Amino acid sequence: MKKLFVTILAIVMILAMAAPAFAAENELGSITINNVVDETVYEIYKLLDLESYNVATGAYSYKVNAEWDDLFATPEALAYVSIDNAGYVTWIAGDDDATIAAFAKSALAYAKANGIAPVKSSSVDGDMTIIAGEGGKNAGKFADLELGWYLVDSNVGALCGLTTTNPDASINAKNGTPTIDKQVQEDSTQQWGDQNNADIGQTVYFRVTINVHAGAENYVLHDIFSEGLTFDQVTKVELISNGVTSDVTAYDVATEDLDDDCTLEISFTKDFCDTLETNDKLIIYYQAMLNRNAVIAGAGNPNEAWLEYGEEHYTTHDTTTTYTFGFDIVKTDSQNTLIDGAEFKIYDAAAGGNEVKVVLMDDGVTYRRARADEEGVDIIVKDGKVRVVGFDNGTYYLEETVAPQGYNKLVARQRFIISDANLDSVFNGEIFSTGSGVHVVNKTGSMLPETGGIGTTIFVALGAIAVLGAGVLLFAKKRMSQIAE
Repeated sequence: MKKLFVTILAIVMILAMAAPAFAAENELGSITINNVVDETVYEIYKLLDLESYNVATGAYSYKVNAEWDDLFATPEALAYVSIDNAGYVTWIAGDDDATIAAFAKSALAYAKANGIAPVKSSSVDGDMTIIAGEGGKNAGKFADLELGWYLVDSNVGALCGLTTTNPDASINAKNGTPTIDKQVQEDSTQQWGDQNNADIGQTVYFRVTINVHAGAENYVLHDIFSEGLTFDQVTKVELISNGVTSDVTAYDVATEDLDDDCTLEISFTKDFCDTLETNDKLIIYYQAMLNRNAVIAGAGNPNEAWLEYGEEHYTTHDTTTTYTFGFDIVKTDSQNTLIDGAEFKIYDAAAGGNEVKVVLMDDGVTYRRARADEEGVDIIVKDGKVRVVGFDNGTYYLEETVAPQGYNKLVARQRFIISDANLDSVFNGEIFSTGSGVHVVNKTGSMLPETGGIGTTIFVALGAIAVLGAGVLLFAKKRMSQIAE
């Protein structure tokens, strides 16, 4: 695949004019960059001086520009060119895009490291003129240039190319900007998207896809986690190029002393960036834990990423949001009056199943879903209601382990469902009014007689009266019998 900074090397010149031999002395030329992008800075560096040329025969005489003598004396540069005793330069390396791009990038790096200033820059008023270009798009023209072999660069990190002014050159600025796509995985479906739901204590999985443009330089992925998310680790980085997926290890992860309030920065090495081509994709996988500081419902827990590239250029930010939810447990009698003293556990099945453990939060009132490393506790209802937070969407079952004194305990677990919202309750004083909270009603039984109680006393008294009555009746019958005799 051709790189976006496809270059035209000195030996494979832009033939702007078909003419016989020219002496380059005192002649001026120009470089026109097609398809320039707003707010992008274009700069040109003169590497070689052009003494004379002949378009018809393809003969060009170059010597090293004095500012670049040290570069062209290095073994690295001499792998690309040879310089004879008279100082004339000949290209000896291959003319494929990768070879040309490698030289161009090394030359640019040398300029940056050694403080070599560009001959002209679009950031300087009057250096570059915007003109009508091909296909109705803007072009930028650098005029009044000494003839030579120029390196054309832009601050988005995509090299435009190497070209010769003979006297006029035109080059396409195919320096597109990279983009990113950040996504989070929904655990219930394994699908990737802009949002997900999770339990407190659950691992949340993220991925960022960087859509690459050739000429990639200084790629750094930035990420900010909200207070409810705790970064864990980068698990994998992949490169997809020409349909082939490979693992990437040429990066560093930083989590301390970062600018812009970042939680995480992933920096890719220069050598790796030099290999990237247009339409390549970098996919970064990493994970975090939804922690006890998570926002319950509402605005959720955002996670924001962007890519820095080139010389302090940035893509737009892309955000995902992780949601978690809470619910009220409301305990009343049959008249909806709040009652205390009940205790509960939560399960994931109507019978059997696994306990969904909770812990009491620091406020001493609210319970939250426990992490895997925490011991669970029973939920104790005070003032007839209690708040439980940090739950993913799902179906749950509430089991009453202790009933309020004088009330019958529930004989079966009570089901409730969380679906993208809190289960909140509304109260009118001590009376449960409305809402979608988990409403648990307890009933009382009838009072049964007890030994020594008033019920027994009544029965004893009635028995005594019956016995006395029988005695009186018997005495009366006997008396009447004696009178009759």
